[in-house]
Amino acid sequence: MFAQIIFAAKLFGVITRQIWSRLVASLASLSHRLYYRPGSQPRNVVVVGASFAGYHTARCLANSLPSGWRVVVIEKNSHFQLTWVLPRFSVVGGHDHKAFIPYGRYLNGPEGSHLWIRDTVQSITARGKDQEKGQVHLSSGESIDYGYLVMATGSSAALPSRVELTEKDDGMKALQDQRERLEKAKDIVIVGGGPAGIELAADAKAQYPQKNVTLIHSRKYLLHDGFGIKIHRVILAEMEKLGVTVILGEKPTLPRDVTTGVLQLSNSAVGFDCLIQCTGQKPNSDLVRFLGTSAFTASGHLRVKPSLQVADDTFPYIYASGDIIDAGSIKTARSAIEQSQVVAENIVRVIRGRRQMEYHQQWWEGMTKITVGLEKSLVYISDGRVEWVISTRPPTELDSSMAWKYLGATAYVDPADD
Repeated sequence: MFAQIIFAAKLFGVITRQIWSRLVASLASLSHRLYYRPGSQPRNVVVVGASFAGYHTARCLANSLPSGWRVVVIEKNSHFQLTWVLPRFSVVGGHDHKAFIPYGRYLNGPEGSHLWIRDTVQSITARGKDQEKGQVHLSSGESIDYGYLVMATGSSAALPSRVELTEKDDGMKALQDQRERLEKAKDIVIVGGGPAGIELAADAKAQYPQKNVTLIHSRKYLLHDGFGIKIHRVILAEMEKLGVTVILGEKPTLPRDVTTGVLQLSNSAVGFDCLIQCTGQKPNSDLVRFLGTSAFTASGHLRVKPSLQVADDTFPYIYASGDIIDAGSIKTARSAIEQSQVVAENIVRVIRGRRQMEYHQQWWEGMTKITVGLEKSLVYISDGRVEWVISTRPPTELDSSMAWKYLGATAYVDPADD
């Protein structure tokens, strides 16, 4: 009981600090707006990628860079893709447009503080020794100079984890196609017991109780090492209530381009007419392979210093945040935002000649909400000693309207549809 009280006090402290930090940031932004001037030829901090990590980095920089500097965002997608709703919208129709949030208003910096370029980066030229700028080369043929570079390119995966399509209409069509596959199937097999796999399996069974739904996970417990045993047990119990078959400790060989078949397991086999893989997210780090093999982990994640500079003293002007980096087991929007704030703060500090701050992953960044069926979500919070699992009843669209508002958009109004 005492441990629970201590944990509650710690959580209250975190919430209080977050509120205070936002207030301080808002006041600093107002001051910055009064004194910032871009100048006739501003130097660039280039941010590649504008999902949670890159978009928030750009916002922080637009509201804090000194006069004479600006942030340039390079993003290939037409809209911000809200990944946490994708498993739900892969099952339930009528909400696809809510997963694609218009870009723009979230940056909210003074005039001239930011430039948005919708394009794809083809290659990056590093800054030479004693040079003040490198270049980012785009598919349009344009090259953008940079003084500092932020890599926030995230990771790649198929639905229901990522859309992997750049246009909103194409993404909506992909969600529709996924729903049609599930609707036509009788035996659905989902491989990968992370959040996306769990949510898809639970939603599919809740939507189609007459279908056979099997979830296969390679580990002994659901989710990954950053989660405790309690959430595993609660999810397993919810899956049993729904009628989802959960198979643990199996890593079957997955066939390619096969719509029906049988997966061979250690002591059994599972037939399917719909096979969905929810494993193997790959960090999008190829653009910075010029850093050399020592800058990457075996999984392709980018090694970084506590300052979130790349772990190579030859490139002190390159920072990174989000899914692309190796900075702990927690990969959430919350952790990406925390990292982004450190990146932006450190770039401003270096420009001003001040000492950089350090990022160290905190327990509360792993706070997660996982749906287990259409009418229940589990909120998970743990500091490594105490685990809280709180049951809630989510709306069908899973707080997507809150995300639109947070990112400066009016829910669900897209100017591109006019």
